[in-house]
Amino acid sequence: MTKIESIKGKFSQSISFKLIVIAFLLLLLQIPLSYMRGLIYERQSMQSQAQEDISSRWGGSQHIGAPMATVQYKKMVHTDNSKEQNSKVNYQYQDHILSRQFNADISLGAEKRYLGIYQVPIFTAKASLSGTIEIEPALHFGQVDNWSVQTIFIPIKEMRGVKSIDKLLINNQEVKLSQHQKTIKGLTGISLRLDHLSQTRTLNYQIGLTLSGSDQIDILPLAGQSKISMKSNWDSPSFIGNFLPEKRVINKDGFQASWLVNGLNHNFGRVLKGEKSYSIINSPSSFGVKIIIPANTYQVNERTVKYGLLIMLLTFAGFFLAEMFFKLKLHPFQYILIGFALSVFFLLLLALSEYLKFSWAYLISAISIISLISGYCSVVLKQRTRGAYTGVLFSMLYGFIYIMVRAEQISLLMGAIGVWFFLAAVMFLTRRIDWYAINSSEEAENH
Repeated sequence: MTKIESIKGKFSQSISFKLIVIAFLLLLLQIPLSYMRGLIYERQSMQSQAQEDISSRWGGSQHIGAPMATVQYKKMVHTDNSKEQNSKVNYQYQDHILSRQFNADISLGAEKRYLGIYQVPIFTAKASLSGTIEIEPALHFGQVDNWSVQTIFIPIKEMRGVKSIDKLLINNQEVKLSQHQKTIKGLTGISLRLDHLSQTRTLNYQIGLTLSGSDQIDILPLAGQSKISMKSNWDSPSFIGNFLPEKRVINKDGFQASWLVNGLNHNFGRVLKGEKSYSIINSPSSFGVKIIIPANTYQVNERTVKYGLLIMLLTFAGFFLAEMFFKLKLHPFQYILIGFALSVFFLLLLALSEYLKFSWAYLISAISIISLISGYCSVVLKQRTRGAYTGVLFSMLYGFIYIMVRAEQISLLMGAIGVWFFLAAVMFLTRRIDWYAINSSEEAENH
């Protein structure tokens, strides 16, 4: 035997060298895992594009605010003039009076719309608004002349989502004047002229609207006190904003929720002055509901890929131990074939989960890979029973990963416990192995 052949045989039989090769293969197999992450990101981007496409035609995120009245008035102001003492100038002002009391009863009909294979949650909201706006000119303006209520303004974010105005009563009188879109303090909405109610000190309104939108609906509590109730057929809501519901009920038939917010909980005040612009749009005082699709396909796939390195590490460790106990020699190429088979699992899972429920996609993908690897191992490990045992162990591994993926809240705890048990099993099985003796005996055999 030549010196080169001796060195080659020594390295091929070295356990340390074998471990280095396995570690290198694990790093190499991060390339297909990285590709899978990029593919998931690409599909997520396509889903986002589908959401934007549907939202642009149906309506995006929606919000409704408490109506406000626009009041125009004149006020005499004293001025200092060198020629005329105590002269007065008549100035004209315009203020926006917020509701004193605001009630909203919203019925949210939600459903899924599809663009190709991508699904987007949308809704149609039937909103019944009622409340009171108290003008009280003496309180707000002091001594004023010729004041009048010009318009009543209903803040609505997505005007293209306004399907219909079903009812509009002011002081029990039906308002038939034409409405138009307007922007006040950065808020878009519907403005209704109320010239015929110019001297009304109190406005009691009843408004019925049908709105469409997607993703979420928010409420702007632009009132002294806001009472909001909402019900829907959607069974997976996410309550968002600065206020959680006072009461809520969620079941398979949908949800019901109610909020109570008073003027002490926000900084809107009672009047929006001409030069005092509140940042209403970005105000943390808004609240509402986000209709979400639980366990989004791509989020769950991304979570599963995160366990890719752990799956490969446990698999390679298992095959390395099989080499030790069964006196076998597996070639690095066989390791890399098994590693690529594990990578194909994630590709199958992503492709199938776009058409099937994630549970079924995971089951089919796992069975496919387990069958492939166990069949291969029944030959590589020299016995069919060993291939069958490999299939059982892989079934346990994929079952464990599935539980961790689905149990998101306790996945870290379960993962830590699982790794501890695996490490304990490896330490128990290898506790009597003399690793130096193995190398020595293998070198003696070569000589």
